[in-house]
Amino acid sequence: MIKTLLYIVLTFPMILQAQEMKTTVKEMDNAFFKQDPYWRGADGAATVALDSGKVLWLFSDTFIDQSGSGKRTKSKFMIRNSIAIQYSDSANAKLNFFYKGSSRKPDDFFRIPGKNWFWTGHGRMLKDKLLIFLMEQTATSTGMGFESVDWYLAIIDNPNDSPADWKINYSKGPETFGVIVGSSAVLSDENYLYAFGVKEPATHETYLLRFEIRKIINGDLSSPEWWVNNTWSQTLTEEPKLSSLFIGQTEFSVHYDPKLRQFIQIQTFGFGKASLGYRLADQLTGPWSEPVMFFTPVLKDEKEFVYTANAHPEIRSNEILVTYNINNGDFGKLLNNEDIYFPKIIKVSTEKVR
Repeated sequence: MIKTLLYIVLTFPMILQAQEMKTTVKEMDNAFFKQDPYWRGADGAATVALDSGKVLWLFSDTFIDQSGSGKRTKSKFMIRNSIAIQYSDSANAKLNFFYKGSSRKPDDFFRIPGKNWFWTGHGRMLKDKLLIFLMEQTATSTGMGFESVDWYLAIIDNPNDSPADWKINYSKGPETFGVIVGSSAVLSDENYLYAFGVKEPATHETYLLRFEIRKIINGDLSSPEWWVNNTWSQTLTEEPKLSSLFIGQTEFSVHYDPKLRQFIQIQTFGFGKASLGYRLADQLTGPWSEPVMFFTPVLKDEKEFVYTANAHPEIRSNEILVTYNINNGDFGKLLNNEDIYFPKIIKVSTEKVR
């Protein structure tokens, strides 16, 4: 059910050709995510188009109610990632959730031995294989209590089977100077897979790398090319600081919008009471426009915060479907408030005035 309708008229900055834009935002009911009595909320929420109109949802920290009562308060702990399959690309089609172990004893869907864990980035179907980028995390005694330390690629050879039967091969990424490749948008053309990544921890300079498809589908990540000084380069010995595309977030989306005939990048801006905004570019490599804010979610508690905005062009809609998450720094309030920590949904319509 549509809750509100907001009209904003925006003038886009001169980095691109000056143009007037009209953006319409509709807040949508997110009961779509709340139907499973065991899966009781997660963040992340990136999507990948699969075969036969199916859509893969990728989530990070996830609450599982082992009792199946449909109450987050019954969750004894979080698992670090989970997935869902949407068996139709129509909006609000049912989600089937998957994680390892069982509902009584759940475990991370993606994992390798050791104390570190994975949060999900983005992914792509290539030549009958499913490629998922993963962010390796480690616990710290300072800051937010975690830190991104590396990135991996998970390759699934049988993505048309049930996820319970997926054969997953993990490849660790090469040295990328603290840039967590694939934490954000992943796209492809006939020859290359393009992966955005940001500098971690916390500085979030955004870079674009590409991999030859014939190599990456076999787990060969050894020679990525970076977009540096307006060209593609393989011979890097340090972070190319002057070639950052923009300051992003750990997670964001990029897709080609046929109405605008441009690429659109969507992310959150700020921390806490953050806003959602977009940039535009004629090419993945930029130049990217300055950001335009188009929506600021209403928060109901002083410790709530907004993050992980992603667009979902894989789902059929006349508008751009966008999700974001609201969390709470008070864990007790997070457990007890099921109005938050299920991805929120908005529909965004952006068009050129002239």
